[in-house]
Amino acid sequence: MKIECPSCHINGNLNELEIPPEGRNVTCPRCKESFHVKKPAAAAWAPFMMNICPKCQYSTFSEEMFAVCPKCGLDGRTHHEAQNKQTKQEKGQQRSQLEIQQQLERDREKLQQSFRNPDLDVPSAETADEPVPMAPLPVRITGWASTVLAAALLCYGLFGLMSYYGKDWQAELSAKTVIPVSGTEVFFQLGFSPWLMTLYGAALLAASILFLRIYKFGRKWLDWSAWGGVATACLHELAELIRWIRSSSSSPSISYYLVGIINTLFMAALWVAPFLALLWYLRSDAIMDEFPE
Repeated sequence: MKIECPSCHINGNLNELEIPPEGRNVTCPRCKESFHVKKPAAAAWAPFMMNICPKCQYSTFSEEMFAVCPKCGLDGRTHHEAQNKQTKQEKGQQRSQLEIQQQLERDREKLQQSFRNPDLDVPSAETADEPVPMAPLPVRITGWASTVLAAALLCYGLFGLMSYYGKDWQAELSAKTVIPVSGTEVFFQLGFSPWLMTLYGAALLAASILFLRIYKFGRKWLDWSAWGGVATACLHELAELIRWIRSSSSSPSISYYLVGIINTLFMAALWVAPFLALLWYLRSDAIMDEFPE
């Protein structure tokens, strides 16, 4: 702090930290006059107040703060304003560099778009379609097994249709009998079973594909198709039994009927077995967990 001798009016500096709270007596070095110096009132806290000088590292080693360094005379207010000004300039420079970089990126993207062939654009990972998740192993095994069964039935039916439409069966059968055979009789003897197998094979194949893709109603449709397979097998064997009976002589024996019935039951059991196994497995926990109702 600055002090002035009241006698000769000489000015000088005195460290205010060396002045006790009650003040002290100071002797003028020029006129030797002794006078009392009071400790200045503590200034209110401000951002520029400091207890360590950033220039000469002078410290009070206490909580007492000063606005002007007693050692080097650094003004805290001036230093604080200079620091704020420098910080604002640095932030402004960083913001300017960031804006320049962003503008350069936008200009570069526009330039690339102007020379880009739109036919060669590849959708990004965000816009590309998400891959279809692979079905669990139990679903894949059941689906592919029913697909193979459907393909076999479809081929069996198509082969029967080729045989049915590949020859004039009405003329050939009528030549062997006294009464001409009608087209309806020929259809139910030779064309009904192939058409039944073809249509059912196509329906089972469609249900198997939906089941493999884990559609919401895929299990229910495959379940209905399995029941349809049981009905188709029974109708097919019933048609074969009727064909067996009609191809017999005018007065077949009881043993002839028994052989036809036993053969029909045996073949129906063979046809129905895979569909019953499919129905049983479709109700297992491994399948039901993947198709919640």
